[in-house]
Amino acid sequence: MRFERPSRLIAMAALAWMTLAATDAQAQPGRSKAPQGETIRYTMARGDTLYGLANRFLLRRGDYRAVQRLNRIANPRRIPVGKVLTVPVSLLRTETLDARLIAARGNVQITSGGRDLPVAIGMQVAIGSTLATGDTGFLTIELPNGSRTTLPTRSRVTIRQLRRFLLGDTIDYDLEVGSGKVETEAMPVGGRGQFRIRTQRAVSAVRGTRFRVGFADEQTSAEVLEGVVAVGAGNVPGETVEQGFGARIARDGAITEEALLPPVELIEPGKVQIDPMVELQLAASPAASAYHVQIGKDAGFVDVVAEQVVQQPAARFADLPNGNWFVRATAISQSGLEGLYQTYAMKRRLTGLAATAVGTLASMRFRWSGAGEGQRVYRFQMTGEDQTDLPVIDEGGLGPEGLELRNLEYGTYYWRVGVRQFLDGEMTEKWLPFEKLIVAPEEKPASRRGK
Repeated sequence: MRFERPSRLIAMAALAWMTLAATDAQAQPGRSKAPQGETIRYTMARGDTLYGLANRFLLRRGDYRAVQRLNRIANPRRIPVGKVLTVPVSLLRTETLDARLIAARGNVQITSGGRDLPVAIGMQVAIGSTLATGDTGFLTIELPNGSRTTLPTRSRVTIRQLRRFLLGDTIDYDLEVGSGKVETEAMPVGGRGQFRIRTQRAVSAVRGTRFRVGFADEQTSAEVLEGVVAVGAGNVPGETVEQGFGARIARDGAITEEALLPPVELIEPGKVQIDPMVELQLAASPAASAYHVQIGKDAGFVDVVAEQVVQQPAARFADLPNGNWFVRATAISQSGLEGLYQTYAMKRRLTGLAATAVGTLASMRFRWSGAGEGQRVYRFQMTGEDQTDLPVIDEGGLGPEGLELRNLEYGTYYWRVGVRQFLDGEMTEKWLPFEKLIVAPEEKPASRRGK
């Protein structure tokens, strides 16, 4: 799926109880400075004075005067306990924070200060860093409060701000999506702070929710998986989008809301994937235009290993190692909104098998091979022309060297090979389909005339 740069609008998701508010500001690309107009609300405690707050929390002691004027305080030494002050964030001391890379696969790039950084799980990712995934790349970063943002393939995010205001222990996180689609699980911020995910003109500010933001065809989309989000085509959110719903914001600012398509069911969810190609069959959704299928190492899909967007309800994945995996699939609506999902556990135990038969009437040799780990025990069966009869040959406990049969009687036979594979206390079994074998007498060449 390809995403374009968003149009000139703001899609803002803001919860009313947030204490760090942007009154009339827009973040500028590349700036880590707080936009003009952002404020923090602080409740005065016993013993607090403006002078004391300035000494501990403001950049300059004299900045208390600006706070005094803004809040119309007559005496900076005598302020009632419980009074709520509005303090511009531009006056506050801050502590710079770092994100941490907790998952990365495929072609992933992290740049900072104009140079590429060596990618390593657990590395610190600082303000100003850009993270990008290619056609096979996936990554997840964890923010200091435990929030996580996952980038699927062909996505790019820049960390514009990660900081903590010392006053009130208030956080301010700001990520800018340059392209693609991101899924975020925003953890509660303890009643204070703001976590924003923006593009150059679009902002999502949330707390304690799971949601997706995407940009394609000059359209902004928001899909709410958990919680409640408000969206709007201006600085002030206009419509509330609840869990299970999504919104599309057109270039002209028009907002269209619709229910997200229900989770896509996986057919045969308990099937052990033993074939070289992992094949996933989905229950078709009549309203779907496409399906998005992902395989993850964990149930939370922090570590995504593969994904596909397919037009039909089926996906095939090659080169998936043995292990315990998780699968989720979503239906994409005709409007392009991606639906809800449910997660399935999947076992992958490669049990590959191939067989051939070569030889003559006097000696027919059956050979087999296949990919897989652990101990492999083979079994050979051959029936007469009626495959429902008991096998005329049923040999088990065979090794990889194959089997030789001598002097088969004339007739029609059906044969097949199976394997049992034992690994980590588990057994998987695979049978090849029956192959037809006709044993007939050799025809002697006709004698030449005139001899």
